[in-house]
Amino acid sequence: MGGIWGPENHVLLSDFSDIEAVAASPWLVFAATTHGLLIYDRGSRRFRRPVTAIDGYPQGRVRRAIADPAGNAVWLDVEPLGYVRYDVDGKTWTPGALPSTQAGGTLTVEAALARAPLVDAMRAAILTDPRLRTHQFTSAAATADRPEIFFGTNGLGMVRVNKLTGEWEVLSYGLLAPGVGAIAPTPEGIWAAANARPGDRRGLTWVARDFSATRTSEGGAAALGFAFHYSRRLLAIGDQLWLATEQGVLRIDSASFQSRLWDLPEATALARARNGVWVGTTRGLSLITADDQIATFGPSSLPVLSLLAVGDTLWVGTSLGLGQLLPGADAITTPVELVDRTSLRVPVYALTQVRDTIVMVTDRELLWRDPATKSWTTVALPLSLGTPTALAFDPAHGLWIGGTRGLGQVDLRRAFVQVHSVPYEMPAAVRDLTTDRDYVWAATDSGLVRIQ
Repeated sequence: MGGIWGPENHVLLSDFSDIEAVAASPWLVFAATTHGLLIYDRGSRRFRRPVTAIDGYPQGRVRRAIADPAGNAVWLDVEPLGYVRYDVDGKTWTPGALPSTQAGGTLTVEAALARAPLVDAMRAAILTDPRLRTHQFTSAAATADRPEIFFGTNGLGMVRVNKLTGEWEVLSYGLLAPGVGAIAPTPEGIWAAANARPGDRRGLTWVARDFSATRTSEGGAAALGFAFHYSRRLLAIGDQLWLATEQGVLRIDSASFQSRLWDLPEATALARARNGVWVGTTRGLSLITADDQIATFGPSSLPVLSLLAVGDTLWVGTSLGLGQLLPGADAITTPVELVDRTSLRVPVYALTQVRDTIVMVTDRELLWRDPATKSWTTVALPLSLGTPTALAFDPAHGLWIGGTRGLGQVDLRRAFVQVHSVPYEMPAAVRDLTTDRDYVWAATDSGLVRIQ
C-alpha cells in the first residue's frame, strides 16, 4: 500500500528484549525476537528501523537465523513455516529452501562460550539486569573480522562481547513492554509509558525520532521501581514528565528518573496549567500547584475523562458531557449553548483544538465548535472505530481519532472519517495519540506506531 500507509512510512516499535535467534554478517547483525526482527549496523553501531508484523514479519517461533553472505539478507527458520529470506535493501520476504552452501549450521551458545572462557566466567554478571533479575543466553553468532560474539537473551535483548578481553555491552533496544498507554513528544524523540500485563516490565521508554536508539527506565533508584500498571496520559514539561496512572500522578525527572507520587488515584487526564498541572480523575478535577499542593474543584465525584486548556479556560470532558472551568471559578459549569442539549449529556472521551476550534468526541459522535457562533457541528463515527480513546491534530494530515478498533482520519470539510482498522493497518487498539513536525504517533496495545 502506498502513501502514508506504505511500509516505509509506517513503523511499529515493540518489546524486543526476548531474542530467539541471532545471525551476523560483515556489516549487519540480525536478531529475531518474538515481536520483530532487529537489524544492528556494525559500522555505525546503531539500530536500523525494526521489521515487524506490519512489514510482513512471520508469526511463529524462529528456530535459527543465518546471515546471507550474498547480500544484506538473513534466512529465518520459522516454525512451522520453514525458511524465509528477508532482503534488507529490497524489504522483501521470500520463502524457500536454505541454499546448500549455507547449511553448515549455526553457532550454539555452548560453542560460543567455549570460544570465550572469560565471558563464560562472567556469565552471571552479564546476565543480571539493574533490577537484579537473571536471564539466560538463547542464541549466539560470531564475526569473522573481529573477536566479537553477539548473544541473544531472554529478556535483556542482545549482548555484544569481546571473546579475548571479556568486555561486554548490552545492546538493548525497544520498549519495556508491548503495550503503550500514553505518549508525549520532545524535540528529539518521544516518551512512551507502558501498559503492563502480568509479568511485563513497567516504566518509560524514550525513543529517538528516527528509531535509531531507545532508552528505558523502570524507576530511578527506588528499590521496587515504578509500581503502576496502566498509564493514561503523559506530559513532557521541560525536564519533567507528568504521568497519570491508576495509582495517582507521577512527576518524573527525565534524566535521573527520580519520581514523586501524588495521591490522586485513577487519574485519567492531564493538562498544563499556568500555575501547575490539571488532573482529571474518576473522582473529579484537581490542580497540582507550582508549590506542589493539591486544589480541588467541584462538583465532587464527577468522573473526568479528558482535559483541554485553551488560554485561561479549561475544557473538561466528563461522564455527563462537556464542561468548562472559567478563570477564577471553583466549579465546573456547562457551556451556555449546551445547557438544553440533553442528547450531549454523555461521556466525552477526548478533546483537542484544531486551530481556533474546540473538538470533542463521544461514544458515537465527533463534534466541533464554531468559535464565532458557538454552534456545534456533529458527524457520526463509524462503528469500525470502536470506542474513541484519543484525539490529535496534525497540520499536515488533519485530525486523528484513536479507537479500540482502529485509527481514524477526519476530513472536517466533508464530515467524513476514514478508519484504518485493527489488525490490517493498525496492530492493536489505540490508547493515545500525539503529533510532531513530521509524524503522527499512536500508542497501541502492541507497541508504538509512527506514521509519516
